[in-house]
Amino acid sequence: MRWLISIPIATGAVLVGLAGATNGEETIDLLLATPALGFDSDLDGVGGPEDNCSEAPNPQQDDTDGDDCGNLCDANYDQGGTVGFGDFGFSLQCFGTTNELCQHVEPIGGGRTAGFADFGFFTSNFGTNPGPSGTTAGTTACP
Repeated sequence: MRWLISIPIATGAVLVGLAGATNGEETIDLLLATPALGFDSDLDGVGGPEDNCSEAPNPQQDDTDGDDCGNLCDANYDQGGTVGFGDFGFSLQCFGTTNELCQHVEPIGGGRTAGFADFGFFTSNFGTNPGPSGTTAGTTACP
């Protein structure tokens, strides 16, 4: 016997698949849970392919460098696909300025100065790829 159950939740729906039968008694051989299209995994009010930073809540969807990867997921200033030494130099130049490109913690903009929390985000992401993002799935800018 096979079943497909849709469970609505506040941010979309989860589709659950159940399969199996043993001697007339139902057993679960396989349980699949898949977020429905548009699922908001970080619960920021923006889901699916519209979420430019799908693992960090960023309801404002700030993307000051325009690469479709939100500031809260992106310290790759040169768009090289990996946060590296070129990005490090730029981050140092931005420190203590109001340059929104170097702001990686909320709030973004509004004359806020890029500081230690933003630099901490950068250093913790050094050597990694930016993202993930639903808006640019599969590209080097924000996989």
